[in-house]
Amino acid sequence: MSGLIRKKKGQLMSQVAQAPQKFTLPGMHRRTTPAPTIEGRAGRTWWHLPALVFMITLTQIPFLLAVWFSLHSWNLLVPSEGFPFVGLANYITAFVSDPNFWPVMWNTVQLVVGSMILALIAGTILALLLNRPIWGRGVLRALATVPFLVTPSVMALIWKNLFLSPSSGMIDWLFHLVGLPNVAWFSTFPLQSIMFIVAWEWTPFVMLVILAGLQSIPDEVMEAAKVDGANAFMTFWRITFPLLRKAYEISLLFGTIFIFQTFAEIYITTSGGPGVSTNTLPYYTYRTAFTSFQIGQASALGVIGVILAIFAARGMLRLMTERTVSERN
Repeated sequence: MSGLIRKKKGQLMSQVAQAPQKFTLPGMHRRTTPAPTIEGRAGRTWWHLPALVFMITLTQIPFLLAVWFSLHSWNLLVPSEGFPFVGLANYITAFVSDPNFWPVMWNTVQLVVGSMILALIAGTILALLLNRPIWGRGVLRALATVPFLVTPSVMALIWKNLFLSPSSGMIDWLFHLVGLPNVAWFSTFPLQSIMFIVAWEWTPFVMLVILAGLQSIPDEVMEAAKVDGANAFMTFWRITFPLLRKAYEISLLFGTIFIFQTFAEIYITTSGGPGVSTNTLPYYTYRTAFTSFQIGQASALGVIGVILAIFAARGMLRLMTERTVSERN
């Protein structure tokens, strides 16, 4: 018996030695197609070229021109002076000499932070309500997205004339019914009024992202929380909110970038006033360029705004990436 086993083993070893078999480790996939050649890669690259040229034309070239203008003094009111090179003088003026720069930066921070907080709270409430099995849920979801689809200029006109007007606005009409005095919202609470309008516009976006996150949570998780006796608040705080972290991060990332660029709402409602109380960095850049006609100074402000937006976006993306990697590990 042992001789037979030894014989079979010898035959098997000789077969392996004569014709070694290919093998794959777990997780490895055998290549079924030949590796792409250099010519094939170059051919695929040509298809990307139009999109690359389009992106460079619309983003990088204007930014480089803005950087070039920011290093020169160019006043449209005095064309005879030309645009002499001044180096970093426009940036030094913005950070040191301009008395309005830091108040404008503070207004920008307040608008972005305040609008995002309001939009996150309102969007979460709407998402939780519209995630329930209620009658007409599809119609209500469609109606809730309308403020996000309306252009900012039209939305600003609606709020300025229909809701917040001290003489004919709906809110002041309700105040009059209960015996309260009329309020000139855009002169008494200018920045807060714009903050509310911007939050109103971005609430539907937050709602859609949070709603998508809610629908991705398994029903078994929520049912287990109910079985354990958790109330609605504890279920949201201990289970729903942690599972929606990525949805909140996406809302915060896109909302911060786009709210930072707010312009039409300020231009139509307050024109940056009273004083500079509602001037944000984009609007102040516009005023410097097309009211004071200081193109070099306005270009420096624009470059500062772009750099701040890039750093904010990269910071948030890095935090999101590091947290995702730590969770996987």
